[in-house]
Amino acid sequence: MMTVHLARSTQLTRSTVPAMAQEAAVPGQILGAESFRASMSKLTTGVVLVTALIDDRPWGVTLSSVSSFSADPARLSLSVTHRSALGQHLSRHHAAFGVSILTDKLAPLAQQLATPGKPKFIPAPYLAEDGPTTPPTIQGAMDNLHCRVAHVVQALDHILVIADVVASVVGSEVAHARPLAYFDRSFGSFAPSTTEGDQQQ
Repeated sequence: MMTVHLARSTQLTRSTVPAMAQEAAVPGQILGAESFRASMSKLTTGVVLVTALIDDRPWGVTLSSVSSFSADPARLSLSVTHRSALGQHLSRHHAAFGVSILTDKLAPLAQQLATPGKPKFIPAPYLAEDGPTTPPTIQGAMDNLHCRVAHVVQALDHILVIADVVASVVGSEVAHARPLAYFDRSFGSFAPSTTEGDQQQ
């Protein structure tokens, strides 16, 4: 059994929609946006930074909508708004980008790069030392994946990106790190639970 411990100190802006959360299903209708957001906020996810060079500077966006697509070939999928700077970059076939799987110690960076309307340039102290052709990656991340766009699908105001994973660089402190998690519009840390049943095994 696993448990997610949430650190409310890095809480994002919260909206309370108790009435909408009880919105009844009506045949032929689609659930309202706020009700859907309220429901999906209960889905605990990992947190990554998707990084690229934008205007020749390291750019990063905090996402929880990244998942494994296939193991052979190694591919992942993600979704971003089409008109964003990152979306425009990823719309190019074979575009290079990075996916950094974050630890709970990187919550302040995740918070900073998740804020709408703010520049997403990555502060230099967070950057790992990479080669000239490598997309920006994050120092202290659980893992840094180097990716290349394989397919792009336009869907409303978003694009769905399927990308080849060409390299993986595991963090040096991964054995002692706790992954960053996102639940109910808050960042927190993930740790295995220590129930009595687990301890007896």
